[in-house]
Amino acid sequence: MTIVYASDKNYAPLTAISAVSALKHNPGSEIVLIGYNLEQDAQDTVRTRVEKAGGKFVYYNVSEEIEKVKATGCNGYTSYAAYARIFIPNLLKREGRVLYLDGDTLVNDSLSELLETDMKGKPIALAVDCVPFAFKKVINVADDVPYFNSGVMVIDLDAWRRRDVTARFIAELNNPNGPNPLGDQDIFVRVFHDDIALIAPKWNFISHFFLFSYKGLCRVVGGEKLLMFSKEDYKEAHRDPRVFHFLGQTLGRPWYTSSRHPMRDAYRKAAAEAGLAEFVKQTRPMSIDYKLQYWLHWLLPQFAFDIICNCLYRVNIWRNYKI
Repeated sequence: MTIVYASDKNYAPLTAISAVSALKHNPGSEIVLIGYNLEQDAQDTVRTRVEKAGGKFVYYNVSEEIEKVKATGCNGYTSYAAYARIFIPNLLKREGRVLYLDGDTLVNDSLSELLETDMKGKPIALAVDCVPFAFKKVINVADDVPYFNSGVMVIDLDAWRRRDVTARFIAELNNPNGPNPLGDQDIFVRVFHDDIALIAPKWNFISHFFLFSYKGLCRVVGGEKLLMFSKEDYKEAHRDPRVFHFLGQTLGRPWYTSSRHPMRDAYRKAAAEAGLAEFVKQTRPMSIDYKLQYWLHWLLPQFAFDIICNCLYRVNIWRNYKI
């Protein structure tokens, strides 16, 4: 199994923790790190831990390619390193499939089933994200298009090359049809939604899933059709989550001391197993918006939280984008 990560120096410790968790459940896997302005010590943060955990480590430097992407004026969101994933099929001169994981993930089980996803001939498989319906107006996406999260990907290298995904992606950067506040995944949704197969929510268990009911998620994204997974899929994700994804600031990221995330202790244990216990003692207060979300969930009945939080999402989008 080949598992690919993309990282800059800030995400190197996160990537190391995720990679060690992946190797714990998928021993002997090849870990490919694609780096953007990644100094040797940051590379070694990942390399030494991967090799100690019994994995094979491979490194590619895509700083030059990312600088060209950056020069287009696109939004880097949390890190321009995220754009490195579009170069994976160019770097890996092989056939078949690979997995891509964001560094802010924690693997909880074997990934073999994920790798064997029925992709129906499509180049990419992604899970649906919990992005408010109104956000699609910001990025010029039709109402009936689901919004996907690119933090966990199955990539069919052959299909990707046949569909010329990398070149089409770069063309969109050079001729933007809309802003991309959330970086690369806005482009995946706008340009490649017909090329995306679906993976179940258990493979990309985002922090929002700890807060919302199934009906609440449907309300946020604009209905069950756009959520694209059933209530049973959601129950299974809660019973048997395979990959946790600590995206955004929802519930506080578990490497901050202010975190209220239910997986905080498990993440800190994983960090200690990777020899990075000190990394999860960073101090950063939760923002007011996320504190409010946490306390509303704690104090309100579930149905009331779902409704009020969805309204707050809509207000926030209007505040930021006037839509």
